[in-house]
Amino acid sequence: MVSMLLGDGTWSFDTKEIDDAVIKQQHDWYERDMLNAFTRYAYYRYKQIRDCVNSRKCKHMTIVKVRDQLTDDSKMQFICDLLRISDDEVKYIVDFADKHLQYVK
Repeated sequence: MVSMLLGDGTWSFDTKEIDDAVIKQQHDWYERDMLNAFTRYAYYRYKQIRDCVNSRKCKHMTIVKVRDQLTDDSKMQFICDLLRISDDEVKYIVDFADKHLQYVK
């Protein structure tokens, strides 16, 4: 995958650095802080993405259903326009949430 830069206003995250740091067993202080900040950012963004494709706001969708909704080009375009992020960013965040966020079902 090509490296992307994602930002939350405070941090600038390089997806290659995130991917490399996630697989390591031991982290230095910078990697630990970066991963903690990115985990918070990814969860926040994942919730926004999920809420954009969820017609029933009171019932949370599983990640499988979110992925299914993202195959619809009009919904993907809606998310990208509303959140001002690219479709690659959406896919990366959903993949990260699926693999690394334990509280996402």
